[in-house]
Amino acid sequence: MDLEALIRALAPSEVTGVRPVAIGDLAYDTRNVPKGALFFCVRGERVDGHDLAWEAIERGAAALVVERVLDVNIPQLVVEDVRAAMAVAADTFFGEPTRKLEIAAVTGTNGKTTTAFLLHSMLEAAGRRPGLVGTVRWIVGGEERRAPFTTPEAIELQRLFREMVDSGDRSAVIEASSHGSAFRRLDRVRLDAAVFTNLSQDHLDLHGTM
Repeated sequence: MDLEALIRALAPSEVTGVRPVAIGDLAYDTRNVPKGALFFCVRGERVDGHDLAWEAIERGAAALVVERVLDVNIPQLVVEDVRAAMAVAADTFFGEPTRKLEIAAVTGTNGKTTTAFLLHSMLEAAGRRPGLVGTVRWIVGGEERRAPFTTPEAIELQRLFREMVDSGDRSAVIEASSHGSAFRRLDRVRLDAAVFTNLSQDHLDLHGTM
């Protein structure tokens, strides 16, 4: 995808060093930066991705999405919130896959996994060819995968949806964790149904109050 298409989607407040650039993938982790990737400098709890920009460039990043301009020699797209921008870019880059899937999200402190599996079974019985993104496993195109975490970052999540569409899935059930929502991973996921199971003190560390 041409960088210009992503610039139009993100509408950054500032763009530096723009030149014709073909973006071959998206990345936010310097341990996995494909050559030609658009790299998102995400500010984490312990590490600020802006401090790792040069490492990402050395590994093959073709452009950066940042919240402040850095002293680097590749194009930079300056945005207010890199995580929010990452969700928009992922949706755009992977062709807005959730427009082609019926999606149900399950959130709450307890019962997400059980409810997600029940919904997946019902959709399967109804012939809706469902995918699954959950704590125990992911299912894409009828094939099970190990689930490294409940709600993936927006890039992985939209990539999964794209794979579901390409493999013939017609629907999907996702476990939507509180952290996944708070960290903007679910932005641009177009939901057809949402399930709220319950809320208990387990998530007071994130939400602050009931």
